[in-house]
Amino acid sequence: MKKQESRISVGIIGAGNFSTRHIEAIRRVPQLRLAAICRRDAPSLVQLMKMYQVEGTTDYRQLLENPGIDALLIATPHHLHAEIAVAAAHAGKHILLEKPMATRWTDCLAIYDACKKNRVTLMLAQVGQFTPAFLAAKRFLHSGELGTIRAAHAVSASLWKHADRKEWHLRKESGGGYLFTVAVHQLDVLCALLPSEIRRVHALLGNGFHLDEVDDSGILSMKCNNGLQASLHFSGFRNGVNQVEVLLYGDNGTLKIGFSEGAFYGKDQKWKLLPGSYTVNWMEEALEAEWNAFANAVVKNEVPQVSGEHGLYLMQVLFAAKASAASGKEIIVPSVETITTNHAS
Repeated sequence: MKKQESRISVGIIGAGNFSTRHIEAIRRVPQLRLAAICRRDAPSLVQLMKMYQVEGTTDYRQLLENPGIDALLIATPHHLHAEIAVAAAHAGKHILLEKPMATRWTDCLAIYDACKKNRVTLMLAQVGQFTPAFLAAKRFLHSGELGTIRAAHAVSASLWKHADRKEWHLRKESGGGYLFTVAVHQLDVLCALLPSEIRRVHALLGNGFHLDEVDDSGILSMKCNNGLQASLHFSGFRNGVNQVEVLLYGDNGTLKIGFSEGAFYGKDQKWKLLPGSYTVNWMEEALEAEWNAFANAVVKNEVPQVSGEHGLYLMQVLFAAKASAASGKEIIVPSVETITTNHAS
């Protein structure tokens, strides 16, 4: 960040429909200033430019070449993440990168390496880790009241083909599918909160609801270093009622985390809402917290809450699930230390 500018100047590459929420969050963070946006859909780009009185372009390279931009949100289709993120790192831009990190393991490593070598901040936009429910659950776990976690289970069941679903979400070549697009949030919570790294993955993936070439349902069975077992069930149904939650089963009770419902401690057959875990505007608060965390990491030159190392770990589990489903075999996940040791500069 340039010394003469007290605020971090931000550009958005991939300013789709959800970008308005990011823009509103950026505007609420005093350390940030929205400088420019990029969207390939020219008419929609013009509307955003007028709405927020901001510069815009259909060519993301113009944002990379702009010396007045310090940081970028990359929120393009999944298969475009790597090319843009690597170029952004070489241009010296700090990066908030939407999930998933990339669609190929070699691309994930390329992003990580480029950010390390160019000494720019890389944070993954796993917004679930900034929800009031997640943050309250994390505080509760630190208190030790739950006791030793013995098992974990996550569910992600929701309407898959809603109004904002894009065609690229339904194509393998663009990294589509429910697991990489939606259930990744619940898997991320498991990776962030489990006391031991996931080491073995066995997965079944299906497309029975919609018969597209990408998955819309599946089951992941996982085992951690310490023997703890966890599972993730996901379904992108045609019609139903959304059920999205993560449960951690400890010696003294159960911790249940739902982004929109809050976090609950279950004990003696009763659920108790954890203080500060529920808010009506949970997404808005989470996005603001995410941008605050990113800004602080950039200003203080610190490792962000959702680091590049965490991103690699999560992606290894995701790729292991894909490989397991394709082969029918259990897949071993390398340790985070092993992954990053050979890719640090």
